[in-house]
Amino acid sequence: MQQHKLGHVVESTDNSMNRDNTELNTEYSRKKLENNSGKNKIALIFHLKIGDLERYTDWLDKSKSMLGSRRLFRVKVDPAPREGMVIYEIVIDEFPKSQSALEFMSVFGPELKEICSNVVVLAIEAEPAATFRIVKAISWVVQLFKGIKDCGIPSADWKAPNTAVWPDGYQMDVARSQNLDEPLFVYNLNKNKEFAEYQTSGIGSKQVSGQEAYDRYAKIAGFELLRRGAFPVYGGKPICLLEGDPDCMLADRWDKFIFVRYPQRRNLLAIIEGNEFKKGQDHRDAGLERVAIFMGKEA
Repeated sequence: MQQHKLGHVVESTDNSMNRDNTELNTEYSRKKLENNSGKNKIALIFHLKIGDLERYTDWLDKSKSMLGSRRLFRVKVDPAPREGMVIYEIVIDEFPKSQSALEFMSVFGPELKEICSNVVVLAIEAEPAATFRIVKAISWVVQLFKGIKDCGIPSADWKAPNTAVWPDGYQMDVARSQNLDEPLFVYNLNKNKEFAEYQTSGIGSKQVSGQEAYDRYAKIAGFELLRRGAFPVYGGKPICLLEGDPDCMLADRWDKFIFVRYPQRRNLLAIIEGNEFKKGQDHRDAGLERVAIFMGKEA
């Protein structure tokens, strides 16, 4: 009996410490967002495992365009958890300033946590909208002169050499099993290495940063995207995890958020299984430490 009581005390203490840690992390994140000195708009990225669909639909209606926000994207995520993180939907709301985002969470956050069995909210400083308008215009020009149309069913030969920085095998199997004609959204959170680490001899003989190595990859991969009408539609600099388990995979020091739209799912599969794309893989492997990747379609 004494052992049982002792175990119960330890368990209660552990739970109390976990709650305290969560509260401390949440408070730290709020302060970090409040003190954000960036001039750009703030976006909240909601990663949701929905429990009550009817109440969730009602919440979406009530919270849309409130407190100066704009609902930019709502994406149904492929059923392929990344590092065990199960997500049903991703919602991106943009706010004119940090205070608006915090007020939104105060007003609408508690009900959302009741409706969903898991809620993780990442705050980012958004890149200017003009950036994405320019990229879209460039894509139109590239398509006009160098455009390509993917047809048929892409092969299933490509496998990730390093799943820390690429979609894993299960994600790719699920991606290939979906409707290839539908538009695809790909969510990317990137964490760069301080210095690039090239494994292939003759590449990257001069030491460069992880960011520089990734930029080399992006230049090669970016052209393959643009000529198919695919391009980043949103992105920014991650600030903090505003809601969620402080031990979850998204609670990390991330360097960049990139949200890419492909006109068709087959475009992504054709790109990564093409010869041109393979020229950039070494740069991505060398420059990135890890990623969080989710794929999905417009909800």
